[in-house]
Amino acid sequence: MKALHTLLLFMLLFGSMQSFAQETRENCTDVVYLRNGSVFRGKISEYKTGGEIVMTTWSGVTMTLPEANVKRVVQRCRNQKLQNKPYEFKEHGLYNATRLGLLIGKDYRSENAKGFLLYHSTGWMFNRWIGAGVGAGVESYRPDGQDAATYPVFAEVRGYFQAKNISPFYALGGGWGFAGNGSRDVNGYANDWSGGWMAKAQVGYRIGNNFVLYTGLSFQKKTRNWRATWGGEWGTDRILHKRLELGLGIVL
Repeated sequence: MKALHTLLLFMLLFGSMQSFAQETRENCTDVVYLRNGSVFRGKISEYKTGGEIVMTTWSGVTMTLPEANVKRVVQRCRNQKLQNKPYEFKEHGLYNATRLGLLIGKDYRSENAKGFLLYHSTGWMFNRWIGAGVGAGVESYRPDGQDAATYPVFAEVRGYFQAKNISPFYALGGGWGFAGNGSRDVNGYANDWSGGWMAKAQVGYRIGNNFVLYTGLSFQKKTRNWRATWGGEWGTDRILHKRLELGLGIVL
């Protein structure tokens, strides 16, 4: 009789453990991240010995995925912390990056000045380390109008150093900046502006999937042709703006 009681108790405990495991499993979703950037959510039903994963997606479709194409598998459970926190940033494919920042340095008269910048670039990430794209924007080295705004058009390369949700990144760009008119009559001088080559280097951190903080260096060549309005004096100033960049941005 004692042996029978022990057997019944063991069966009860074993059944409870199975029920708990089944309930835990039902409350969880398997997330499969593929190397090409695709993500599937559902339930994994089998790991085949030939190197394949069988899963049923939320839509009810059963699919077989070669293990060689799988980057990682994560299980998300309700009322539980995410196990093996994923790196969700998209490493491959089309990207859009918008940056807003300050330009800190000296103007062409060697006076301290703060300007602003706004860039947007679009391109293709080949992998986490390198992507390439083109961009355009606007730069104002003196918002008071004593310097002409510049409209850069550039090519860029960018990449991310770590497979983490917070990762250092770099961006390098070069191209041509077109100059606006600015104030044509400043302090008794009539000005005519023209643009020139530009280059920039940025480093910073991507925080999460979309937000970035960065610093960098910006170089912009520009020419100022001036003429004194009170007499016959005229001249040409060849300017190379060298500015520190501080800013933030969004990457999609």
